[in-house]
Amino acid sequence: MLGEDIAIIILFGFIGASLKYIDASYDDKVFNRKFALALSPVTGIVYCVIIALNQYAAGICLGIVISVILCGKIDNFAFSLIVAIIFTTVVILGVSGLLSVSILTLLVILLCSGIDEIGNDQVDKEMKIPYLDKKRSGFKEIIRNLRIHWFLYRVTSYVGIIFLILTIAVPWVFFLCSYCRGMYIPTRRINCT
Repeated sequence: MLGEDIAIIILFGFIGASLKYIDASYDDKVFNRKFALALSPVTGIVYCVIIALNQYAAGICLGIVISVILCGKIDNFAFSLIVAIIFTTVVILGVSGLLSVSILTLLVILLCSGIDEIGNDQVDKEMKIPYLDKKRSGFKEIIRNLRIHWFLYRVTSYVGIIFLILTIAVPWVFFLCSYCRGMYIPTRRINCT
C-alpha cells in the first residue's frame, strides 16, 4: 500500500512538472517547444495510468481536465494532444467496462477546480494593473492579499480534496498528490503587499 501511494505521488508530481514545463514553453517561451510537444503524449499516458488506478483518482483527474476545458485553458497544441489522449483512453476504458469513476469526487473537483481557474484568471488580470502593486494597508488590503494567495495557490481545490477525504473516505494520499501535482504552485513571484 505504501509503495502504491508513493508511486501515485510520483506520477502526480511528474504530471505537474510536465504541465508547468509545457505551459512555460508556450506561454512564456522560456523552454524548448519541441521538447514540450514531445513530452505531451507521455504526460497524457501518465494521466491515463492515474485515471485507470481507481475511482477516486479517475474522479480527481477527470474533474480537473473537464474544468480546465470549460474555463478555456487549453490554449496550445501540446495541451490539446494531452486532452485527446485522455478522452480517447476514457472512452476505450468506459466501453470495455474498465473505467470506474467516483461521480461525487468528479463533481466536487470539477466545481472546486473551476472556481480556482476563474479566480486565478481574475487575480492575474488584477495583478497586471500597475496602481494595485503599490504598498497599502488596512483591512481591504489584507482581504485582497488573502484572495490573491487563495486563487494563486488554488486553495479551493485543496478544500475540495479535504472535504472528500472527510466525507467519502477518499485516501489521504490524494491531498499530497494535489500538492505534488504542481498545478497549485504559482510559477511567478507575486508582489501583492
